Amino acid sequence: MEAVLVIALVGGFVLYIGRQCYLAYQTDQHGRLLNAKILSMRSTGSNDGGSTNVVYELAVDFDGVERIVKGSQTIDTFYSSQLEPGKEIQIKYLDDENILFQYRK
Repeated sequence: MEAVLVIALVGGFVLYIGRQCYLAYQTDQHGRLLNAKILSMRSTGSNDGGSTNVVYELAVDFDGVERIVKGSQTIDTFYSSQLEPGKEIQIKYLDDENILFQYRK
């Protein structure tokens, strides 16, 4: 019984990671490049690898129509200075749940 539970948990974890990678790939390949203004950006934690978990609110310009998009994401702390409230940034937008920030190098 315990072996079945362990296999189910490991299988679920592998499927979850695979789905996240697939969605990131789809967003990168098929997402629309849009301009967004950062309305709010709040850190909710960080990890030892140099990443920060953030909750954001963006005003996204959809062909002249502005829409508010909210979400959360893990970002590299190195790029956090580009994600301050009031700044403009480009994003790759697939849907409200799948957004990738396009950082300046």
